[in-house]
Amino acid sequence: MITIIIWRAAQFLLSLAMMRVATTLLSPAEMGRVSLVLTTVAFFALFLVNPVGMFINRRLHAWQENGVARHYLTRYAGYLLSVALIAAIGLPLFCMTELVNFGISIPWLVFLICGSLLFNTINQTSIPSLNLLGYSRSFVMLSAATIAASFACATLLVQKVQLSAQYWLLGLLLGQTFLAAIGTQVLFTRLKTTGTLHTPPAINRQHLQTLFSFAWPVAIAAGLSWVQGQGYRYLMEGQLGLAQLGLFVAGYGISAGVIAGFESVLTAYFQPRLYRDASLTDPVRQAQAWRRYAAAVIPSLLLTYALIVILVPELTRLFLGENFQSAADYVSWGALAEAARVLMGTYSLLAHVFMQTHWLIVPSLIGAVLSIILCALLIPNFGAAGVGMGLASSGFAVVVTMHVLLVRHVGGGSPVLPMLIAGVFAMLLWGMTLGLRHLLDGTGWWLIIGIPALVGMAYLALQYGLLRKHLTDKREV
Repeated sequence: MITIIIWRAAQFLLSLAMMRVATTLLSPAEMGRVSLVLTTVAFFALFLVNPVGMFINRRLHAWQENGVARHYLTRYAGYLLSVALIAAIGLPLFCMTELVNFGISIPWLVFLICGSLLFNTINQTSIPSLNLLGYSRSFVMLSAATIAASFACATLLVQKVQLSAQYWLLGLLLGQTFLAAIGTQVLFTRLKTTGTLHTPPAINRQHLQTLFSFAWPVAIAAGLSWVQGQGYRYLMEGQLGLAQLGLFVAGYGISAGVIAGFESVLTAYFQPRLYRDASLTDPVRQAQAWRRYAAAVIPSLLLTYALIVILVPELTRLFLGENFQSAADYVSWGALAEAARVLMGTYSLLAHVFMQTHWLIVPSLIGAVLSIILCALLIPNFGAAGVGMGLASSGFAVVVTMHVLLVRHVGGGSPVLPMLIAGVFAMLLWGMTLGLRHLLDGTGWWLIIGIPALVGMAYLALQYGLLRKHLTDKREV
């Protein structure tokens, strides 16, 4: 656990450093272009790639035990090529509609999006698979190396070639591709093989039916999730312009970065246990596995949300360039929306555990419809802040729906007492921050860094208090 926390902390700091450099080198309009490209990548990835990827996560342990994981993962690479081909055909047709102005030429757009769908997906399959199989040190080192290499390439290209979105994205892609090759090689050396290595396992109709029955609800839910969480960017570009979109995404990105750092540590530690215990066929054991996971994640998430809201002024000055300081208005909305996203992901794992992914369709549909309607209604009156309101409101509407529809399958209630304790801890952090601001009144950089550092150390100590009983690897029986 200590190794995972140390490397994940480094990964988290690199991600936020990337935000600082990007908002220093690029204009708000260029950041808006970056966000539109990444959103388009996410559409294809969530709708066509994520369902199959989730199936791989669910089956990887069984494939490893049978010695067939290498063969199935090789076939997955072929599937990714077909997804990239679909994107290459669809993107020019979409651009012809003029619904969205990317501000990037079609050849650049096709190259960046198809390259990311292929090589970044391979990166994000091979490296996390190492963690699922128990090679946590290799996983965290290669994950941090991916961010470091992408950061270095993007910064170098933007500084030496052009201060533009396409060269920033090209640098990210180069780093992801390089580490994808290394990660795949490391993974394949650790995969078991059967005695008939050169006789690939047959994929029969039953296999395809199992994959399809698992994947199609995930695809629909993921596509609707994209509409809910990222579709607003197309809407914002049309109504408010690229510069305002760039500012909103930057403020939102602070919250997303902090919560993603929190989420990556907890999922890296607890999700392998969840998938391991979920591989059992006993529904009672599967339900127990999910309840343990939720009891660890939800109170910790509440404390993390509080940390972001408390430190909005310091985080904005620390992680965004001078041209993006007005984005502080959107950090708290981003924290609320991202907290809802993590909660939705936690409940979604319940459907994955029971292999009943159709449970996700109704909540996802509600979230997608509410997100677009609320953003469209609120943007004219509240501008970019209306987007934050719409995303947060639709997110928590989905959380409530999921709780009502899904928790009945596992029984038991929410971790109320740990959540109350997390609330008390949040008040302690708030009081500490107010005291430090009063004692260290000023505007120097050492104050901007010092207050988050001191409060952050207190936050880590309080998180350990919340998670301590969950850190022992014991299965309930």
